[in-house]
Amino acid sequence: MTTDTASSAPVFPKAVRHGDTVYTSGLAAVDPSTLTPTSYDFDAQCADVLAQLDTALTDSGSSRFDVVKLDCFLAERTHFPAWNQAFATFFLGSVAGSTGAGIPARTTTITTLPIDGLLIEIHAIARTSKETTS
Repeated sequence: MTTDTASSAPVFPKAVRHGDTVYTSGLAAVDPSTLTPTSYDFDAQCADVLAQLDTALTDSGSSRFDVVKLDCFLAERTHFPAWNQAFATFFLGSVAGSTGAGIPARTTTITTLPIDGLLIEIHAIARTSKETTS
């Protein structure tokens, strides 16, 4: 028996905006047509999901600087130092000082991810200045 991977791919929005809050779906470095990772390198997957986060937030009228909570799921504990550095660079890169002001609350969980070879998945909650419901 064969299955059509593309037709069995879940369909969901990258983000949903409700009022002045944006909720992103789980963002992962996955090719939607094959449901396989776009890379097997942690740094490449991490860069991909953070770029997806920027896009999803921008498309919803928000930005990385409006994120109030970020959840990260890692496939391996050994990737935590690289994730911690990427997180700090992503959120502190444009924030004045190094006190952590403007950095979102964060939880990192080590778990089995749903696709073989997937190393990181993230989702976020952010605020936005324009109130609409979608």
